[in-house]
Amino acid sequence: MDKTNSGIAVVLALVFGAPIVTLVATWHQMGNSGGDSLIRATAVRQPVPPAQAAAVPNAQGQPGVPASQASPPAPVGASAPAASGSQSAPRPQAAQPEPGRSAQDFTAFKPPWQDALEKADPKAGAQLASAGRPQAGVQACVACHGQQGISPAGSNFPNLAGLKAEYLAKQLTDYHDGKRNHPLMGMIAKGLTPEEIGHLARYYASLPAPAASAAAGPESARTLDALGDNNRALPACANCHGLQGRGEGPLLPRLAGQPKGYFIDQMNAFRGGQRANDDVGVMRAFVQRLTVQEIEALGEYYAGAVPSK
Repeated sequence: MDKTNSGIAVVLALVFGAPIVTLVATWHQMGNSGGDSLIRATAVRQPVPPAQAAAVPNAQGQPGVPASQASPPAPVGASAPAASGSQSAPRPQAAQPEPGRSAQDFTAFKPPWQDALEKADPKAGAQLASAGRPQAGVQACVACHGQQGISPAGSNFPNLAGLKAEYLAKQLTDYHDGKRNHPLMGMIAKGLTPEEIGHLARYYASLPAPAASAAAGPESARTLDALGDNNRALPACANCHGLQGRGEGPLLPRLAGQPKGYFIDQMNAFRGGQRANDDVGVMRAFVQRLTVQEIEALGEYYAGAVPSK
Protein backbone atom coordinates (compact mmCIF):
# COMPACT_ATOMS: atom_id res chain seq x y z
CA MET A 1 0.00 0.00 0.00
CA ASP A 2 2.85 2.36 0.83
CA LYS A 3 4.42 1.75 -2.59
CA THR A 4 1.12 2.41 -4.28
CA ASN A 5 0.66 5.71 -2.46
CA SER A 6 4.23 6.71 -3.29
CA GLY A 7 3.66 5.99 -7.00
CA ILE A 8 0.49 8.03 -7.05
CA ALA A 9 2.30 10.92 -5.40
CA VAL A 10 5.08 10.83 -8.00
CA VAL A 11 2.59 10.79 -10.87
CA LEU A 12 0.65 13.71 -9.40
CA ALA A 13 3.87 15.63 -8.86
CA LEU A 14 4.86 15.18 -12.52
CA VAL A 15 1.40 16.06 -13.80
CA PHE A 16 1.01 19.25 -11.79
CA GLY A 17 4.56 20.16 -11.00
CA ALA A 18 5.94 20.69 -14.50
CA PRO A 19 3.26 23.21 -15.60
CA ILE A 20 3.63 25.09 -12.32
CA VAL A 21 7.40 25.35 -12.77
CA THR A 22 6.91 26.55 -16.35
CA LEU A 23 4.40 29.23 -15.28
CA VAL A 24 6.68 30.47 -12.52
CA ALA A 25 9.67 30.68 -14.88
CA THR A 26 7.62 32.50 -17.53
CA TRP A 27 6.28 34.97 -14.95
CA HIS A 28 9.77 35.66 -13.70
CA GLN A 29 11.09 36.29 -17.23
CA MET A 30 8.19 38.58 -18.09
CA GLY A 31 8.55 40.51 -14.87
CA ASN A 32 12.23 41.23 -15.52
CA SER A 33 11.61 42.81 -18.95
CA GLY A 34 11.13 46.26 -17.40
CA GLY A 35 8.68 48.99 -18.34
CA ASP A 36 5.23 49.66 -17.08
CA SER A 37 3.81 46.28 -18.00
CA LEU A 38 4.93 42.70 -17.92
CA ILE A 39 5.66 42.63 -21.65
CA ARG A 40 7.09 45.86 -23.09
CA ALA A 41 7.42 46.44 -26.81
CA THR A 42 11.04 46.74 -27.85
CA ALA A 43 11.97 50.29 -28.80
CA VAL A 44 13.46 50.16 -32.29
CA ARG A 45 15.81 52.99 -33.05
CA GLN A 46 16.52 54.07 -36.60
CA PRO A 47 20.20 53.59 -37.51
CA VAL A 48 22.14 56.81 -37.98
CA PRO A 49 23.79 57.03 -41.42
CA PRO A 50 27.62 57.06 -41.31
CA ALA A 51 27.76 60.60 -42.70
CA GLN A 52 25.53 61.85 -39.90
CA ALA A 53 27.26 59.76 -37.25
CA ALA A 54 30.57 61.39 -38.17
CA ALA A 55 29.01 64.83 -37.73
CA VAL A 56 28.00 64.22 -34.09
CA PRO A 57 30.30 66.36 -31.87
CA ASN A 58 32.33 64.72 -29.17
CA ALA A 59 32.74 65.94 -25.62
CA GLN A 60 35.15 68.65 -26.80
CA GLY A 61 32.75 69.84 -29.49
CA GLN A 62 34.90 68.38 -32.29
CA PRO A 63 33.03 66.68 -35.15
CA GLY A 64 34.20 63.47 -36.70
CA VAL A 65 33.83 61.12 -33.74
CA PRO A 66 30.97 58.60 -34.02
CA ALA A 67 28.22 58.94 -31.47
CA SER A 68 29.04 55.50 -30.04
CA GLN A 69 32.56 56.71 -29.11
CA ALA A 70 31.54 60.14 -27.81
CA SER A 71 31.75 60.90 -24.10
CA PRO A 72 28.55 60.42 -22.12
CA PRO A 73 26.40 63.50 -21.61
CA ALA A 74 26.90 65.61 -18.52
CA PRO A 75 24.51 65.05 -15.62
CA VAL A 76 21.42 67.18 -15.36
CA GLY A 77 22.22 70.53 -13.80
CA ALA A 78 25.89 70.55 -14.81
CA SER A 79 27.07 73.39 -16.95
CA ALA A 80 27.67 72.60 -20.63
CA PRO A 81 31.24 72.98 -21.93
CA ALA A 82 31.85 76.15 -23.85
CA ALA A 83 32.04 75.84 -27.63
CA SER A 84 35.48 76.36 -29.13
CA GLY A 85 34.09 78.59 -31.88
CA SER A 86 31.48 81.27 -32.18
CA GLN A 87 29.15 78.96 -34.12
CA SER A 88 27.52 75.95 -32.51
CA ALA A 89 27.99 72.53 -34.07
CA PRO A 90 25.23 71.69 -36.58
CA ARG A 91 22.57 69.30 -35.46
CA PRO A 92 22.35 66.04 -37.38
CA GLN A 93 19.31 65.95 -39.62
CA ALA A 94 16.77 63.20 -39.43
CA ALA A 95 17.24 60.37 -41.91
CA GLN A 96 15.17 60.92 -45.04
CA PRO A 97 12.95 58.04 -46.18
CA GLU A 98 14.22 56.10 -49.14
CA PRO A 99 12.46 56.79 -52.45
CA GLY A 100 9.77 54.41 -53.56
CA ARG A 101 6.41 53.27 -52.28
CA SER A 102 6.17 51.81 -48.79
CA ALA A 103 4.19 48.78 -47.73
CA GLN A 104 1.60 51.11 -46.20
CA ASP A 105 1.07 53.19 -49.32
CA PHE A 106 -2.26 52.05 -50.71
CA THR A 107 -2.77 54.89 -53.17
CA ALA A 108 -3.56 53.85 -56.72
CA PHE A 109 -0.54 53.79 -59.01
CA LYS A 110 -0.67 56.60 -61.57
CA PRO A 111 1.65 56.25 -64.57
CA PRO A 112 3.45 59.41 -65.73
CA TRP A 113 1.54 59.63 -69.00
CA GLN A 114 -1.93 59.53 -67.43
CA ASP A 115 -2.21 63.27 -66.76
CA ALA A 116 -1.38 64.13 -70.37
CA LEU A 117 -3.82 61.52 -71.61
CA GLU A 118 -6.67 62.94 -69.55
CA LYS A 119 -6.16 66.39 -71.09
CA ALA A 120 -5.39 65.20 -74.63
CA ASP A 121 -7.10 66.51 -77.76
CA PRO A 122 -7.58 64.05 -80.65
CA LYS A 123 -7.71 66.93 -83.15
CA ALA A 124 -4.26 68.09 -82.09
CA GLY A 125 -3.12 64.48 -82.47
CA ALA A 126 -4.52 64.31 -86.00
CA GLN A 127 -2.62 67.45 -86.97
CA LEU A 128 0.63 66.13 -85.51
CA ALA A 129 0.20 62.72 -87.14
CA SER A 130 -0.35 64.36 -90.54
CA ALA A 131 2.36 67.04 -90.50
CA GLY A 132 4.77 66.02 -87.76
CA ARG A 133 7.12 68.55 -86.23
CA PRO A 134 10.29 68.47 -88.37
CA GLN A 135 12.17 71.07 -86.32
CA ALA A 136 12.15 68.63 -83.37
CA GLY A 137 12.88 65.56 -85.49
CA VAL A 138 9.27 64.34 -85.32
CA GLN A 139 8.38 62.70 -88.61
CA ALA A 140 4.76 62.60 -89.77
CA CYS A 141 3.20 59.37 -88.48
CA VAL A 142 1.22 58.83 -91.68
CA ALA A 143 4.44 58.12 -93.59
CA CYS A 144 4.68 54.68 -91.95
CA HIS A 145 1.30 54.05 -90.35
CA GLY A 146 -1.02 55.20 -93.12
CA GLN A 147 -3.55 57.99 -93.35
CA GLN A 148 -6.06 56.23 -91.10
CA GLY A 149 -3.62 54.40 -88.83
CA ILE A 150 -3.55 51.29 -91.05
CA SER A 151 -0.12 50.54 -92.48
CA PRO A 152 0.40 49.91 -96.19
CA ALA A 153 -0.04 46.31 -97.28
CA GLY A 154 3.17 44.29 -97.14
CA SER A 155 4.87 46.57 -94.61
CA ASN A 156 6.13 45.59 -91.17
CA PHE A 157 4.79 48.72 -89.47
CA PRO A 158 2.03 48.17 -86.91
CA ASN A 159 -1.54 49.26 -87.38
CA LEU A 160 -2.34 51.92 -84.76
CA ALA A 161 -6.03 52.47 -85.49
CA GLY A 162 -8.28 51.20 -82.74
CA LEU A 163 -5.53 50.44 -80.21
CA LYS A 164 -6.28 51.60 -76.68
CA ALA A 165 -5.10 55.12 -75.85
CA GLU A 166 -3.46 53.87 -72.66
CA TYR A 167 -1.43 51.28 -74.55
CA LEU A 168 -0.32 53.79 -77.19
CA ALA A 169 0.64 56.37 -74.56
CA LYS A 170 2.66 53.79 -72.63
CA GLN A 171 4.52 52.57 -75.71
CA LEU A 172 5.37 56.10 -76.88
CA THR A 173 6.55 56.96 -73.36
CA ASP A 174 8.68 53.81 -73.28
CA TYR A 175 10.24 54.81 -76.62
CA HIS A 176 10.84 58.30 -75.23
CA ASP A 177 12.46 56.97 -72.04
CA GLY A 178 14.49 54.27 -73.78
CA LYS A 179 12.60 51.37 -72.18
CA ARG A 180 11.61 50.16 -75.65
CA ASN A 181 14.21 50.39 -78.37
CA HIS A 182 13.82 51.14 -82.05
CA PRO A 183 16.17 53.36 -84.09
CA LEU A 184 13.44 55.41 -85.79
CA MET A 185 10.71 55.39 -83.15
CA GLY A 186 13.15 56.20 -80.38
CA MET A 187 14.33 59.30 -82.22
CA ILE A 188 10.78 60.44 -82.99
CA ALA A 189 9.47 59.81 -79.47
CA LYS A 190 12.31 61.76 -77.87
CA GLY A 191 11.16 64.82 -79.81
CA LEU A 192 7.61 64.52 -78.45
CA THR A 193 6.39 66.28 -75.33
CA PRO A 194 4.19 64.38 -72.86
CA GLU A 195 1.23 66.44 -74.06
CA GLU A 196 1.88 65.46 -77.69
CA ILE A 197 2.10 61.81 -76.71
CA GLY A 198 -1.35 62.14 -75.16
CA HIS A 199 -2.74 63.86 -78.28
CA LEU A 200 -1.44 61.12 -80.60
CA ALA A 201 -2.67 58.32 -78.35
CA ARG A 202 -6.17 59.78 -78.21
CA TYR A 203 -6.26 60.35 -81.95
CA TYR A 204 -5.30 56.83 -83.01
CA ALA A 205 -7.56 55.29 -80.37
CA SER A 206 -10.47 57.19 -81.93
CA LEU A 207 -9.95 55.61 -85.38
CA PRO A 208 -11.86 52.45 -86.35
CA ALA A 209 -9.85 49.26 -85.98
CA PRO A 210 -9.43 46.85 -88.90
CA ALA A 211 -12.47 44.63 -89.31
CA ALA A 212 -11.75 41.12 -88.04
CA SER A 213 -12.47 38.25 -90.39
CA ALA A 214 -13.61 34.79 -89.37
CA ALA A 215 -11.04 32.75 -87.49
CA ALA A 216 -8.63 31.17 -89.93
CA GLY A 217 -5.01 30.19 -90.03
CA PRO A 218 -3.09 27.11 -88.93
CA GLU A 219 -4.66 24.75 -86.40
CA SER A 220 -1.71 25.11 -84.02
CA ALA A 221 -2.26 28.86 -83.84
CA ARG A 222 -5.99 28.53 -83.20
CA THR A 223 -5.26 26.08 -80.37
CA LEU A 224 -2.70 28.38 -78.76
CA ASP A 225 -5.07 31.33 -79.06
CA ALA A 226 -8.06 29.59 -77.47
CA LEU A 227 -6.53 26.97 -75.18
CA GLY A 228 -2.79 27.44 -74.81
CA ASP A 229 -0.67 24.44 -73.83
CA ASN A 230 -0.75 23.29 -70.20
CA ASN A 231 2.16 20.90 -70.71
CA ARG A 232 4.42 23.89 -71.39
CA ALA A 233 2.73 26.27 -68.92
CA LEU A 234 1.47 28.36 -71.82
CA PRO A 235 -1.85 30.10 -71.11
CA ALA A 236 -4.24 30.84 -73.92
CA CYS A 237 -3.30 34.00 -75.81
CA ALA A 238 -6.97 34.99 -75.52
CA ASN A 239 -6.59 35.29 -71.73
CA CYS A 240 -4.75 38.57 -72.23
CA HIS A 241 -5.34 39.64 -75.83
CA GLY A 242 -8.95 38.58 -76.26
CA LEU A 243 -10.35 35.78 -78.35
CA GLN A 244 -8.92 35.91 -81.88
CA GLY A 245 -6.64 38.72 -80.70
CA ARG A 246 -9.38 41.38 -80.59
CA GLY A 247 -7.98 43.11 -77.51
CA GLU A 248 -8.52 42.89 -73.76
CA GLY A 249 -7.98 45.69 -71.27
CA PRO A 250 -6.32 49.09 -71.68
CA LEU A 251 -2.69 47.91 -71.71
CA LEU A 252 -3.11 44.57 -73.52
CA PRO A 253 -2.97 45.30 -77.24
CA ARG A 254 -5.20 44.11 -80.03
CA LEU A 255 -3.30 41.61 -82.20
CA ALA A 256 -5.94 41.03 -84.85
CA GLY A 257 -5.03 42.72 -88.09
CA GLN A 258 -1.38 43.36 -87.24
CA PRO A 259 0.98 42.59 -90.14
CA LYS A 260 2.55 39.15 -89.90
CA GLY A 261 6.06 40.55 -90.25
CA TYR A 262 5.55 43.03 -87.41
CA PHE A 263 4.15 40.34 -85.11
CA ILE A 264 7.08 38.01 -85.78
CA ASP A 265 9.61 40.82 -85.31
CA GLN A 266 8.15 41.68 -81.90
CA MET A 267 8.04 38.07 -80.75
CA ASN A 268 11.67 37.60 -81.75
CA ALA A 269 12.56 40.84 -79.95
CA PHE A 270 10.92 39.51 -76.78
CA ARG A 271 12.74 36.21 -77.23
CA GLY A 272 16.13 37.85 -77.67
CA GLY A 273 15.65 40.52 -74.99
CA GLN A 274 15.77 43.45 -77.43
CA ARG A 275 12.28 44.33 -76.23
CA ALA A 276 11.86 44.24 -72.47
CA ASN A 277 9.00 46.61 -71.61
CA ASP A 278 6.46 43.86 -70.94
CA ASP A 279 4.96 43.74 -67.46
CA VAL A 280 7.16 41.59 -65.16
CA GLY A 281 8.60 39.85 -68.22
CA VAL A 282 5.58 37.68 -69.02
CA MET A 283 5.95 37.91 -72.80
CA ARG A 284 9.67 37.22 -72.60
CA ALA A 285 8.92 34.09 -70.58
CA PHE A 286 6.08 32.79 -72.77
CA VAL A 287 7.84 33.30 -76.08
CA GLN A 288 10.74 31.13 -74.92
CA ARG A 289 8.32 28.18 -74.85
CA LEU A 290 7.10 28.71 -78.43
CA THR A 291 8.75 27.18 -81.44
CA VAL A 292 9.74 29.19 -84.51
CA GLN A 293 6.98 27.44 -86.43
CA GLU A 294 4.36 28.38 -83.83
CA ILE A 295 5.40 32.03 -83.93
CA GLU A 296 5.05 31.98 -87.70
CA ALA A 297 1.63 30.33 -87.39
CA LEU A 298 0.43 32.88 -84.83
CA GLY A 299 1.61 35.73 -87.05
CA GLU A 300 -0.38 34.34 -89.95
CA TYR A 301 -3.40 33.73 -87.74
CA TYR A 302 -3.58 37.25 -86.29
CA ALA A 303 -2.91 38.86 -89.65
CA GLY A 304 -6.15 37.27 -90.87
CA ALA A 305 -8.08 40.41 -89.89
CA VAL A 306 -8.15 42.60 -93.02
CA PRO A 307 -8.71 46.38 -93.14
CA SER A 308 -12.26 47.46 -93.70
CA LYS A 309 -13.08 48.85 -97.14
